[in-house]
Amino acid sequence: MNDWNKMSAITITDIFMVIGITLFAGGTSFIGAIIAKYIHFSTSILLFLTAFGAGILIAAAIFEMVIQAEKSIGLIPTLVFFIFGAIIFTIADVIATRKGGGADILIGIGLDTIPESLAIGASIASGSAFAIALLIGIQNIPEGIAAFKEMRTGKTAFKNSKMALYAIGFISIIPVILGLVGLFFLQGLDYVVGLILALSAGGIYYMLFYDMIPKAHKDRKWLPAFGAILGFIIGFAIVRLF
Repeated sequence: MNDWNKMSAITITDIFMVIGITLFAGGTSFIGAIIAKYIHFSTSILLFLTAFGAGILIAAAIFEMVIQAEKSIGLIPTLVFFIFGAIIFTIADVIATRKGGGADILIGIGLDTIPESLAIGASIASGSAFAIALLIGIQNIPEGIAAFKEMRTGKTAFKNSKMALYAIGFISIIPVILGLVGLFFLQGLDYVVGLILALSAGGIYYMLFYDMIPKAHKDRKWLPAFGAILGFIIGFAIVRLF
């Protein structure tokens, strides 16, 4: 009965709000891919953008995920599920890499948005939902740019630019569906949302230190370092503003 009351209390405004912010959070990767299709970026700029995205994610994981999770579920569960998140993302990454065909790139785009989208939908009434969506949305632009370039130039099955755009576009829609799932089924379940945030933060840190940061600094240039600094500053400012 309580679950029915929660669902009946959801307004059409809540639904459109979740659709809007999750569409932004996920859809910006598609925007980044379109930008990459028509604009050629040098390797230095791509590394800068990758580091910028890493800086954004560090701010998001620390200030909008780990801290919020600790407030909801306590220190020990946060640490445990942070580790679980890293393990889950590692397993998914290993499976995708073995499968090949560009699956690892697509999972890299979509996997980190899954738990965040659920959390966004569940906490739509709070400022944290908007902050997470904004941070992920900003980060997904350089991620979309880098992913499209890798799909077109790397050893993947996406040699056709339209196929690469379609694939990224499809992944970009998933957060909307998951956001609505969070809205209808996770409203008021703060403990569950805290667990989801801790899992997400652990997964993000795995991706940061396994892929994004090493990739950004593979040539040991100073520009990516300042990209990460700029991303962190912007991410922290967004968190504090919300």
